[in-house]
Amino acid sequence: MYVCRICQYQVPDRDFSELGDGWVCPQCGVGRDEFEHSADSSSPEQPFMLMFRAITESLWKVLGNGSQGVTREMGFVLAEIIDPEDPVKSTAEYFLSHGFAASIECSEGEKHVMDVKNCRFYGFCRSLEDDGVTVSTCPYANTAAAALETSTGYRYRIRRLPGEYGHIIELSGVSKK
Repeated sequence: MYVCRICQYQVPDRDFSELGDGWVCPQCGVGRDEFEHSADSSSPEQPFMLMFRAITESLWKVLGNGSQGVTREMGFVLAEIIDPEDPVKSTAEYFLSHGFAASIECSEGEKHVMDVKNCRFYGFCRSLEDDGVTVSTCPYANTAAAALETSTGYRYRIRRLPGEYGHIIELSGVSKK
């Protein structure tokens, strides 16, 4: 079994050897070189992702758009370790250093933008969106918004735009806290 280092997507040995050079992971978009051979097809991430999906779906079913208020608070836990001088870049660096994505491009201006590439959660988020569940548990968005709110004193609106094997997260200040 070959397992993607980014998203844990699995390809059986016999199928992997038949994949062309231009093949990319259907979940996160990385190439064949990001796959590792593994004798064990079980992954400790599988139960974790199932639990995470259950939490996200349950919050959505019970609270609808209100679930975003609950999950937004999750970002404040991580925001405590983010550099307040450059909260968006520091958030990106934190998640990159822990292997959550292959790259995160940040830009600032009137809006702060994070272009997350080859996200380890992309397949998970896409399946939730396909089921009509708004993804309010995005760690990048919640952490960056909380870190910005802490450092600037403004509340930030999170907007997620489709990207290629990841999302583009747009944060725009709306009002003073």
